[in-house]
Amino acid sequence: MTELVELWRFREVTLNLVRRNLKVRYKNSLLGFAWSLLNPLMQIGVWWLVFGVIMPPKGSMQNYMPFLLAGFLPWLFFSQTVLDSAACVTQEMALVKKAYFPRTILPLSSLISNLVHLALAVAVMLTVFTLAGWASYSSFWTHLWLLLPASLLIIVFTYGVSAMVAAWSVFYADVKFIVGNLLGLWFFLTPVLYPIALVLEKTSVEGRANWLRTLVGGGLQVIQRIYLADPLSVGVLGYRSALLHGGSNPLVVTADYSRAKTLAEIHAADAEALARQVHLQGLFPFSRYVLIAAGIAILTAVVGQIVFRKLAPSFAERG
Repeated sequence: MTELVELWRFREVTLNLVRRNLKVRYKNSLLGFAWSLLNPLMQIGVWWLVFGVIMPPKGSMQNYMPFLLAGFLPWLFFSQTVLDSAACVTQEMALVKKAYFPRTILPLSSLISNLVHLALAVAVMLTVFTLAGWASYSSFWTHLWLLLPASLLIIVFTYGVSAMVAAWSVFYADVKFIVGNLLGLWFFLTPVLYPIALVLEKTSVEGRANWLRTLVGGGLQVIQRIYLADPLSVGVLGYRSALLHGGSNPLVVTADYSRAKTLAEIHAADAEALARQVHLQGLFPFSRYVLIAAGIAILTAVVGQIVFRKLAPSFAERG
Protein backbone atom coordinates (compact mmCIF):
# COMPACT_ATOMS: atom_id res chain seq x y z
CA MET A 1 0.00 0.00 0.00
CA THR A 2 2.86 2.38 0.84
CA GLU A 3 4.39 1.82 -2.59
CA LEU A 4 1.07 2.56 -4.30
CA VAL A 5 0.89 5.86 -2.38
CA GLU A 6 4.45 6.64 -3.50
CA LEU A 7 3.61 5.87 -7.10
CA TRP A 8 0.62 8.21 -6.92
CA ARG A 9 2.77 10.99 -5.42
CA PHE A 10 5.24 10.64 -8.29
CA ARG A 11 2.62 10.16 -11.01
CA GLU A 12 3.94 13.22 -12.87
CA VAL A 13 7.31 11.50 -13.24
CA THR A 14 5.59 8.45 -14.68
CA LEU A 15 3.56 10.53 -17.12
CA ASN A 16 6.64 12.48 -18.24
CA LEU A 17 8.59 9.27 -18.86
CA VAL A 18 5.67 7.83 -20.83
CA ARG A 19 5.42 10.99 -22.96
CA ARG A 20 9.15 10.94 -23.61
CA ASN A 21 9.15 7.22 -24.48
CA LEU A 22 6.37 7.80 -26.99
CA LYS A 23 8.21 10.73 -28.59
CA VAL A 24 11.73 9.28 -28.62
CA ARG A 25 10.86 5.94 -30.23
CA TYR A 26 10.11 7.49 -33.63
CA LYS A 27 12.06 10.73 -33.29
CA ASN A 28 13.36 12.15 -36.61
CA SER A 29 11.33 9.64 -38.65
CA LEU A 30 9.16 10.98 -41.45
CA LEU A 31 6.01 9.11 -40.41
CA GLY A 32 6.60 9.52 -36.68
CA PHE A 33 3.97 7.96 -34.44
CA ALA A 34 2.31 6.29 -37.44
CA TRP A 35 5.05 3.66 -37.29
CA SER A 36 3.43 2.30 -34.12
CA LEU A 37 0.57 1.18 -36.38
CA LEU A 38 2.51 0.44 -39.57
CA ASN A 39 5.06 -1.84 -37.88
CA PRO A 40 2.55 -4.46 -36.69
CA LEU A 41 0.60 -4.23 -39.95
CA MET A 42 3.74 -4.92 -42.01
CA GLN A 43 4.77 -7.83 -39.77
CA ILE A 44 1.27 -9.28 -39.98
CA GLY A 45 1.41 -8.88 -43.76
CA VAL A 46 4.62 -10.94 -43.91
CA TRP A 47 3.17 -13.73 -41.75
CA TRP A 48 -0.05 -13.73 -43.78
CA LEU A 49 1.93 -14.05 -47.04
CA VAL A 50 3.95 -16.97 -45.68
CA PHE A 51 1.28 -18.89 -43.78
CA GLY A 52 -1.90 -17.64 -45.45
CA VAL A 53 -0.82 -17.73 -49.10
CA ILE A 54 2.38 -19.75 -49.58
CA MET A 55 1.65 -22.37 -46.89
CA PRO A 56 -2.09 -22.03 -46.17
CA PRO A 57 -3.38 -23.93 -43.11
CA LYS A 58 -5.43 -27.08 -43.61
CA GLY A 59 -9.10 -27.08 -42.76
CA SER A 60 -11.84 -24.49 -43.07
CA MET A 61 -9.80 -21.51 -41.85
CA GLN A 62 -10.39 -19.38 -44.91
CA ASN A 63 -10.10 -16.02 -43.13
CA TYR A 64 -6.54 -16.39 -41.92
CA MET A 65 -5.88 -12.63 -41.75
CA PRO A 66 -8.39 -11.86 -38.93
CA PHE A 67 -7.15 -14.98 -37.12
CA LEU A 68 -3.59 -13.65 -37.35
CA LEU A 69 -4.54 -10.09 -36.38
CA ALA A 70 -6.37 -11.21 -33.26
CA GLY A 71 -3.36 -13.17 -32.02
CA PHE A 72 -0.44 -11.01 -33.08
CA LEU A 73 -1.34 -7.71 -31.40
CA PRO A 74 -1.38 -8.98 -27.78
CA TRP A 75 1.85 -10.88 -28.44
CA LEU A 76 3.48 -7.75 -29.90
CA PHE A 77 2.57 -5.79 -26.76
CA PHE A 78 4.17 -8.42 -24.53
CA SER A 79 7.37 -8.85 -26.54
CA GLN A 80 7.95 -5.12 -27.10
CA THR A 81 7.38 -4.31 -23.42
CA VAL A 82 9.79 -7.00 -22.25
CA LEU A 83 12.44 -5.86 -24.75
CA ASP A 84 12.03 -2.23 -23.68
CA SER A 85 12.29 -3.19 -20.00
CA ALA A 86 15.76 -4.65 -20.59
CA ALA A 87 17.05 -1.11 -21.05
CA CYS A 88 14.57 0.98 -19.04
CA VAL A 89 16.83 1.26 -15.96
CA THR A 90 20.21 1.63 -17.66
CA GLN A 91 18.89 4.35 -19.96
CA GLU A 92 17.70 6.34 -16.94
CA MET A 93 20.82 5.76 -14.82
CA ALA A 94 21.64 9.47 -14.68
CA LEU A 95 18.20 10.14 -13.23
CA VAL A 96 18.52 7.20 -10.85
CA LYS A 97 21.77 8.61 -9.44
CA LYS A 98 20.54 12.19 -9.10
CA ALA A 99 17.00 12.02 -7.76
CA TYR A 100 14.78 9.94 -5.53
CA PHE A 101 11.63 8.41 -6.97
CA PRO A 102 10.07 4.93 -6.77
CA ARG A 103 12.21 2.85 -9.11
CA THR A 104 9.10 0.84 -10.03
CA ILE A 105 8.19 3.81 -12.21
CA LEU A 106 10.82 2.74 -14.76
CA PRO A 107 9.37 -0.64 -15.88
CA LEU A 108 5.87 0.73 -15.29
CA SER A 109 6.43 3.62 -17.72
CA SER A 110 7.69 1.20 -20.38
CA LEU A 111 4.57 -0.91 -19.92
CA ILE A 112 2.20 2.08 -20.12
CA SER A 113 3.95 3.37 -23.25
CA ASN A 114 3.41 0.06 -25.03
CA LEU A 115 -0.13 -0.10 -23.68
CA VAL A 116 -0.85 3.13 -25.57
CA HIS A 117 0.46 1.48 -28.74
CA LEU A 118 -1.71 -1.57 -28.09
CA ALA A 119 -4.83 0.57 -27.62
CA LEU A 120 -4.18 2.36 -30.93
CA ALA A 121 -3.46 -0.92 -32.71
CA VAL A 122 -6.70 -2.47 -31.38
CA ALA A 123 -8.62 0.59 -32.61
CA VAL A 124 -7.09 0.14 -36.08
CA MET A 125 -7.81 -3.60 -35.95
CA LEU A 126 -11.50 -2.99 -35.18
CA THR A 127 -11.65 -0.53 -38.07
CA VAL A 128 -10.11 -3.12 -40.40
CA PHE A 129 -12.53 -5.79 -39.12
CA THR A 130 -15.45 -3.47 -39.86
CA LEU A 131 -14.30 -2.36 -43.32
CA ALA A 132 -13.38 -5.91 -44.39
CA GLY A 133 -16.73 -7.31 -43.25
CA TRP A 134 -15.21 -9.57 -40.60
CA ALA A 135 -17.40 -7.91 -37.95
CA SER A 136 -20.62 -8.67 -39.79
CA TYR A 137 -22.18 -11.12 -37.34
CA SER A 138 -24.58 -9.53 -34.86
CA SER A 139 -22.83 -10.56 -31.64
CA PHE A 140 -19.42 -9.13 -32.59
CA TRP A 141 -19.75 -5.78 -30.83
CA THR A 142 -21.50 -7.23 -27.78
CA HIS A 143 -18.52 -9.46 -26.96
CA LEU A 144 -15.75 -6.90 -27.35
CA TRP A 145 -15.74 -6.42 -23.57
CA LEU A 146 -13.87 -9.75 -23.39
CA LEU A 147 -10.83 -7.89 -24.71
CA LEU A 148 -10.56 -6.15 -21.32
CA PRO A 149 -10.03 -9.24 -19.10
CA ALA A 150 -7.81 -10.81 -21.78
CA SER A 151 -5.71 -7.64 -21.92
CA LEU A 152 -5.60 -7.37 -18.13
CA LEU A 153 -4.29 -10.93 -17.87
CA ILE A 154 -1.49 -10.17 -20.33
CA ILE A 155 -0.70 -6.80 -18.68
CA VAL A 156 -0.29 -8.33 -15.21
CA PHE A 157 1.90 -11.14 -16.55
CA THR A 158 3.92 -8.73 -18.70
CA TYR A 159 4.64 -6.46 -15.75
CA GLY A 160 6.02 -9.35 -13.70
CA VAL A 161 8.33 -10.53 -16.48
CA SER A 162 9.38 -6.95 -17.32
CA ALA A 163 10.20 -6.08 -13.69
CA MET A 164 12.51 -9.08 -13.39
CA VAL A 165 14.17 -8.41 -16.74
CA ALA A 166 14.63 -4.71 -15.89
CA ALA A 167 16.31 -5.52 -12.57
CA TRP A 168 18.58 -8.29 -13.84
CA SER A 169 19.67 -6.26 -16.89
CA VAL A 170 21.39 -3.73 -14.62
CA PHE A 171 23.69 -6.43 -13.25
CA TYR A 172 24.09 -8.74 -16.24
CA ALA A 173 24.44 -7.36 -19.77
CA ASP A 174 23.74 -10.84 -21.19
CA VAL A 175 20.11 -10.64 -20.07
CA LYS A 176 18.97 -8.58 -23.07
CA PHE A 177 20.51 -11.09 -25.49
CA ILE A 178 19.02 -14.06 -23.66
CA VAL A 179 15.61 -12.37 -23.56
CA GLY A 180 15.71 -11.61 -27.29
CA ASN A 181 16.37 -15.26 -28.12
CA LEU A 182 13.81 -16.58 -25.65
CA LEU A 183 11.14 -14.27 -27.09
CA GLY A 184 11.85 -15.68 -30.55
CA LEU A 185 11.23 -19.19 -29.22
CA TRP A 186 8.24 -18.11 -27.11
CA PHE A 187 6.57 -16.60 -30.18
CA PHE A 188 6.34 -20.00 -31.87
CA LEU A 189 5.26 -21.65 -28.61
CA THR A 190 2.28 -19.28 -28.44
CA PRO A 191 -0.73 -19.97 -30.73
CA VAL A 192 -0.33 -16.84 -32.83
CA LEU A 193 0.29 -18.39 -36.24
CA TYR A 194 -1.66 -21.60 -35.79
CA PRO A 195 -4.85 -22.84 -34.07
CA ILE A 196 -4.20 -24.20 -30.59
CA ALA A 197 -6.21 -27.31 -31.50
CA LEU A 198 -3.24 -28.47 -33.58
CA VAL A 199 -1.25 -28.76 -30.35
CA LEU A 200 -3.97 -30.05 -28.04
CA GLU A 201 -5.24 -32.69 -30.47
CA LYS A 202 -1.82 -34.25 -30.95
CA THR A 203 -1.66 -37.66 -29.26
CA SER A 204 1.79 -38.78 -30.42
CA VAL A 205 5.06 -37.38 -31.68
CA GLU A 206 5.70 -38.55 -35.22
CA GLY A 207 9.09 -39.29 -36.70
CA ARG A 208 12.07 -41.58 -36.15
CA ALA A 209 12.31 -42.71 -32.53
CA ASN A 210 14.97 -41.11 -30.33
CA TRP A 211 15.29 -40.25 -26.65
CA LEU A 212 13.79 -36.78 -27.07
CA ARG A 213 10.71 -38.00 -28.92
CA THR A 214 10.29 -40.78 -26.35
CA LEU A 215 10.56 -38.27 -23.49
CA VAL A 216 8.10 -35.82 -25.05
CA GLY A 217 5.72 -38.55 -26.16
CA GLY A 218 5.55 -39.98 -22.66
CA GLY A 219 4.50 -36.70 -21.10
CA LEU A 220 2.71 -35.11 -24.04
CA GLN A 221 -0.56 -34.44 -22.23
CA VAL A 222 1.30 -32.81 -19.32
CA ILE A 223 3.10 -30.57 -21.81
CA GLN A 224 -0.22 -29.71 -23.45
CA ARG A 225 -1.70 -28.70 -20.08
CA ILE A 226 1.32 -26.51 -19.28
CA TYR A 227 1.06 -25.02 -22.76
CA LEU A 228 -2.59 -24.09 -22.28
CA ALA A 229 -1.92 -22.61 -18.82
CA ASP A 230 0.48 -20.03 -20.27
CA PRO A 231 -1.05 -16.58 -19.60
CA LEU A 232 0.01 -15.42 -23.07
CA SER A 233 -1.72 -18.34 -24.77
CA VAL A 234 -4.89 -17.78 -22.73
CA GLY A 235 -4.76 -14.03 -23.49
CA VAL A 236 -4.42 -14.67 -27.23
CA LEU A 237 -7.33 -17.13 -27.07
CA GLY A 238 -9.35 -14.51 -25.19
CA TYR A 239 -8.79 -12.03 -28.02
CA ARG A 240 -9.92 -14.64 -30.55
CA SER A 241 -12.96 -15.54 -28.46
CA ALA A 242 -14.03 -11.88 -28.44
CA LEU A 243 -13.26 -11.12 -32.07
CA LEU A 244 -13.81 -14.37 -33.94
CA HIS A 245 -15.94 -16.76 -31.90
CA GLY A 246 -18.66 -14.56 -30.43
CA GLY A 247 -17.44 -15.00 -26.86
CA SER A 248 -17.66 -18.80 -27.03
CA ASN A 249 -15.02 -21.38 -26.12
CA PRO A 250 -11.95 -20.58 -28.28
CA LEU A 251 -10.78 -24.24 -28.49
CA VAL A 252 -12.09 -24.55 -32.03
CA VAL A 253 -11.35 -27.46 -34.39
CA THR A 254 -11.54 -26.61 -38.09
CA ALA A 255 -12.89 -29.09 -40.62
CA ASP A 256 -10.57 -30.56 -43.24
CA TYR A 257 -12.18 -30.26 -46.67
CA SER A 258 -9.10 -31.36 -48.63
CA ARG A 259 -10.70 -34.70 -49.55
CA ALA A 260 -14.34 -33.57 -49.60
CA LYS A 261 -15.81 -33.30 -53.09
CA THR A 262 -19.55 -33.70 -52.58
CA LEU A 263 -21.94 -31.86 -50.29
CA ALA A 264 -22.36 -35.02 -48.20
CA GLU A 265 -18.59 -35.26 -47.69
CA ILE A 266 -18.47 -31.60 -46.64
CA HIS A 267 -21.21 -32.21 -44.07
CA ALA A 268 -19.36 -35.31 -42.87
CA ALA A 269 -16.16 -33.24 -42.42
CA ASP A 270 -18.12 -30.65 -40.44
CA ALA A 271 -19.64 -33.33 -38.21
CA GLU A 272 -16.25 -34.93 -37.58
CA ALA A 273 -14.71 -31.57 -36.68
CA LEU A 274 -17.56 -30.80 -34.28
CA ALA A 275 -17.16 -34.18 -32.55
CA ARG A 276 -13.41 -33.62 -32.16
CA GLN A 277 -14.06 -30.13 -30.82
CA VAL A 278 -16.51 -31.39 -28.17
CA HIS A 279 -14.00 -34.04 -27.12
CA LEU A 280 -11.19 -31.47 -26.95
CA GLN A 281 -13.23 -29.02 -24.89
CA GLY A 282 -14.14 -31.79 -22.48
CA LEU A 283 -10.50 -32.86 -22.15
CA PHE A 284 -9.25 -29.29 -21.62
CA PRO A 285 -12.00 -27.23 -19.87
CA PHE A 286 -11.00 -23.71 -20.86
CA SER A 287 -12.50 -21.92 -17.83
CA ARG A 288 -10.23 -23.93 -15.53
CA TYR A 289 -7.14 -22.91 -17.49
CA VAL A 290 -8.21 -19.26 -17.42
CA LEU A 291 -8.13 -19.41 -13.61
CA ILE A 292 -4.76 -21.20 -13.63
CA ALA A 293 -3.32 -18.63 -16.06
CA ALA A 294 -4.65 -15.77 -13.92
CA GLY A 295 -2.99 -17.28 -10.85
CA ILE A 296 0.31 -17.66 -12.73
CA ALA A 297 0.10 -14.05 -13.98
CA ILE A 298 -0.53 -12.65 -10.49
CA LEU A 299 2.25 -14.80 -8.99
CA THR A 300 4.65 -13.62 -11.73
CA ALA A 301 3.76 -9.97 -11.04
CA VAL A 302 4.31 -10.42 -7.28
CA VAL A 303 7.64 -12.22 -7.75
CA GLY A 304 8.74 -9.65 -10.33
CA GLN A 305 7.95 -6.80 -7.95
CA ILE A 306 9.79 -8.49 -5.07
CA VAL A 307 12.88 -9.10 -7.24
CA PHE A 308 12.82 -5.52 -8.53
CA ARG A 309 12.43 -3.97 -5.06
CA LYS A 310 15.20 -6.14 -3.65
CA LEU A 311 17.71 -5.13 -6.34
CA ALA A 312 16.62 -1.49 -6.79
CA PRO A 313 18.80 -0.04 -3.95
CA SER A 314 21.93 -1.30 -5.79
CA PHE A 315 21.07 0.20 -9.18
CA ALA A 316 23.06 3.41 -8.66
CA GLU A 317 26.15 1.50 -7.55
CA ARG A 318 26.10 -0.83 -10.55
CA GLY A 319 25.51 2.07 -12.94
